[in-house]
Formats: sequence, structure tokens, C-alpha cells
Amino acid sequence: MSACVFRCNRVRESVFLLAVLVWCSFLGNVALASERLAYITSEQDNNLMVVDLATEKVVKSLPTGKTPHALTFTRDGKVYVNNRGSRELTVIDVNKFEIIRTISLPAVSMLAAVSPDSTTLAVVYKDALRVSFIDTATDTIIKTISVGKDPKDEFKGAMMKHPYWSKDSRYVYVSDNVNNTIVKIAAATGEIKATIDMPGSNHYLHPLNDGKLLYAVNETTKGGGTSITIIDSASAGIIKDIPIPLEAGEQGLGHHGVFTKNGKYFFSCNEGGRTVAVMDVDKQEIVKTLKVGIGAGHPAITVDGKYIFVIHHKDNVVTVIDVDKQKVVKDIPVGSGKKQAHASYFTLDGKFFYMINAQDNIMNKIDVAKREVVSSIPIGKTAMFFGIKEGQDFPGTE
Repeated sequence: MSACVFRCNRVRESVFLLAVLVWCSFLGNVALASERLAYITSEQDNNLMVVDLATEKVVKSLPTGKTPHALTFTRDGKVYVNNRGSRELTVIDVNKFEIIRTISLPAVSMLAAVSPDSTTLAVVYKDALRVSFIDTATDTIIKTISVGKDPKDEFKGAMMKHPYWSKDSRYVYVSDNVNNTIVKIAAATGEIKATIDMPGSNHYLHPLNDGKLLYAVNETTKGGGTSITIIDSASAGIIKDIPIPLEAGEQGLGHHGVFTKNGKYFFSCNEGGRTVAVMDVDKQEIVKTLKVGIGAGHPAITVDGKYIFVIHHKDNVVTVIDVDKQKVVKDIPVGSGKKQAHASYFTLDGKFFYMINAQDNIMNKIDVAKREVVSSIPIGKTAMFFGIKEGQDFPGTE
């Protein structure tokens, strides 16, 4: 009899412990979900909005400088907001939801990027061929250097685009779109190590795997085309320039690209039309072009690597590409407005994809498996960029 009672007690204890573990796991998931926060800049409202994606409610709204655009996060929880309507950089504590300070800049910033070791911020400018290095511990400008010959006449468009850091944080590469060069700079000294002559204006550098090769997505080349230039990062020499074939009526305006998880293919967007070019990495040649939405800008690969979701800047759909088949499988309607923001985000579990319809002023939550919008969150006007903090992880810019 006593043995039976003993066994019953052990069973009850086991059930109780299992229930506790399940409940703790549930609480842990709830805590993680509650820390999934979106930081969204509104260019028209001149603010940064913090949205709790679990409740889909606004947690905080902070005033920034004029026309805030991109966000750059540090590991310790700072975010830098570049304001394209003023010579200011806004610094925000992402945990306290407070503005720490405003940094005065020598020109109007175009974009910024934090070094992989999170110690230095590189800022490039719309209206000056300069790069500023900022100490992220003190938020002070260490140095500002010139990277090219200033234009004689008024320059239309942005003089510089995205800065890129080497993985060891030793070098910064910046685009000089006045003189059509990419400049390699030693971050510690500010010394220019190389000036690479490009076939046209450059938009973005994508490192292949270990960063030994850089794939430069060029906006325009001579004759109105676009291309991808492969650069050896060690020698700063051009290995090959690969023109992108254009469909009838398309203009060349290369924007961003993405490598497949296995590194075999590179998908590159042409914002000047509606195509995504597929490059065979080993052959270093374009093997296919896919028709997607108008103004193809930012491709993002799913967590499992099976699909690419394409953000467009002149259309109201997100195009889904099957990576293995290299085929468009669906266009997901994401509102009525034709302008989408530059950023997008897959949750760490790969279940959801977030993107912004900047004309409709909504952030869409897309179910990746169903490939449909499951929620639309009202946000600020003309929100062109966002970053997401998931748990204690802080994202980069793009």
C-alpha cells in the first residue's frame, strides 16, 4: 500500500514539474515576444516611433531631426538616426526610449554604418565627398576626411551612398559617385589605401562569404545600363565587371542584391525596371533574369534559404522567388500605395516577414508559409526605414 502511495506521489510530482516547465517556457516566449520592438523613422513626421510587435501598439514616439531616414544600431543598445534634412545625427538609447544627444555634422548625411566591433560609426554625405568617423563610446567625431575631387558645378543626386566595413573593422569602403570611384580607407588612421575606378556610380557592396570578394551593385554605367563589379578586397583590384541585361523599356538603376545561403547564386535588383538578375557565382555571369514588381529594390532571403522576398519602390506587391527553381511563385499585395520602405525583416523563427508600405503608412506582417498579409499596423507618415530589436539582439542597418 505504501509503495503504491509513493508511486502516486512521484507521478503527481512529475506532472507538477512538467506543468511548471511548460509554464516557464510559455512565460519565456511571452517575454521574448514582448521584446520584439520595431524602431521606425517617419520622414514626414520627423520622429522615430517604437512599436511593440506583440501588441502592435506604439510604445514611444521620439522627435528627431528633420527628415530622419536610416538607423544604425550598436551592440550596447544605441541607435543612430541620420537626418537628411539637416546636418544632425540623433543618438537614441533603445532600451530607455530616450534621446541621448544630437551630433552636429559637417554636411548633410546620406547614410551611416557601424563597424563590426561596434566601436566606430562611419558617416557619408549627400552634399560633400567626406567621411566622418565617430567614436560610439563618446559620440564624438574623431576625424573627417576628403575622399575625392569636389564637383565644379552643381551635382544632381547624392554624392555618396552606402559605406561598407570590412569584417575585421580595419577598413571602410565608400562610394564617390561624383568621380565614379570606390575609396578604401584605413579606419584607424584615415589613410586612403586605394581608389578603385568604377564603370559608373555605385550603390552597395555585398561581401561574398568571408569578404575576400566584394560584389559592387552599380546604379548606372555608361549608356544608361547597370552592372555588378567584382572586387578583390585584398588588392582592391577589379576582377570582373558584369553588365546586367535589361528588358525592353527598362533603365539601369542597380540597387541591392542577396547571395543564396550556399553562396552559389547572387540575385541583384534593378530599381530602374522590374527585373532581378541571377548570377552564377562560380561562372561569374548572369544566367537568368526574372520579372518582378516595378522598381525592384531590396531582396531578402528567408531564414531557411528557400525563398527570396523582393521589396519594390514603385509597386504595391512583394514578389516571392523560389531560390532553387529561380522562378517567381507569388506576388503578395501589401496595400494600395506604390512606395515601399527600404528595410524588411524576417523573425528569427522564420515565420513572419515585416515590411512597410510607405505611401499607405502601414507596417505589414506577412505569414511566410501562407505568403499573405496577416496584420497591418498603422505607423507614421512616409516611413522609409526601420530596425527591429528581438530579445537582446540588435540589428544592423540592412
